[in-house]
Amino acid sequence: MASPEPPHVPVIPPPRFFFCVSLGAGLFFALWSWLVLDGQALPNFDLACAKYWRDWSEVHQGPWEFMVFLTDLGGVASMTLLAIMGSIWQTAIKHRALAIAWLGIVIGGGLLDQGCKEVFNRDRPLESLRDRAVLETNKSYPSGHSMGCAIGYGMLAYALILPQRRRPRRLAALVLMTALVLAIGFSRIYLRAHWFSDVVGGWTIDIAWLFLCLGCLERRRRLSVVRSP
Repeated sequence: MASPEPPHVPVIPPPRFFFCVSLGAGLFFALWSWLVLDGQALPNFDLACAKYWRDWSEVHQGPWEFMVFLTDLGGVASMTLLAIMGSIWQTAIKHRALAIAWLGIVIGGGLLDQGCKEVFNRDRPLESLRDRAVLETNKSYPSGHSMGCAIGYGMLAYALILPQRRRPRRLAALVLMTALVLAIGFSRIYLRAHWFSDVVGGWTIDIAWLFLCLGCLERRRRLSVVRSP
């Protein structure tokens, strides 16, 4: 008979916190998408932002390699490897539900991203604006890198936070992963692989999906702890 999964240290926010954040992010994404597709101010800002970073990067070549490195950290290969290794890690320490959920959340996020791209059908920045490192040809909104890295590193942050009893360690893990997600998103804007609004859209739809899934995980975990003898 398989031994039960070991209980985690309770995460401070209750499941309803995750569900509320998910709902708020989903509503924001809907409003943001409307502004992107039907408004003028946001697309004009996107264009101005892309031109600014194109001109700036032509003068300042120093950060280019670092930005390419950052954008690779949020790519499909990196996120796939992170999901597989994370699932193996959680299985090895007998957190089977989280191991399965990690893979499911990443796959679901990828399908959600592709579905949104097909629905919104927005073109990427013009070739005259894009950096030479940008090779993608699929649709632009929302940013897959921004969405994928937020899911991947968000799950890593959750897995790192769960066993930590000390709040400073939890905070350190959260701040580190958040900074990495923000940096990867900025690299997509810097390289003009995406419009500014694509990146924000990717983050917000990711938060809606990730926090919905984490809320379900937290609810299940807390119920299992209560039922355990």
